[in-house]
Amino acid sequence: MGKQKALTWKDLKTGLEWQRESPGKMSWRQALDYAKSLTLDGKSDWRLPTLSELETLLDRSVLHDQLRPTMRSEVPFRDTLSYWSCTTFADDTKNAWIVMFDGAYVLSYYKSNAYQVRCVRG
Repeated sequence: MGKQKALTWKDLKTGLEWQRESPGKMSWRQALDYAKSLTLDGKSDWRLPTLSELETLLDRSVLHDQLRPTMRSEVPFRDTLSYWSCTTFADDTKNAWIVMFDGAYVLSYYKSNAYQVRCVRG
């Protein structure tokens, strides 16, 4: 039997446990519902990360093109996609914050838009 790929990753820097594989794109509401129903490694207390939790995946000491931070080197899921946070944009509650890992942009977009999802616990 081959070694089973880990479904989660524990961030030793923050103590947070992350879902390794994104289920794909969905709206903000769908993402919240997905997180509530998720069970991984026998654990069912998954949720969408806050904006600040998503930002912990960035290494602000390392800058690349246009002086943007990169993803921390120890993070095992390395893509340049945009991910939902659970954090609603205070000035317009129809929007929520996302982190675009292609350049580490932090922006708010309509909750009806579809972005990637990666759940967290801890």
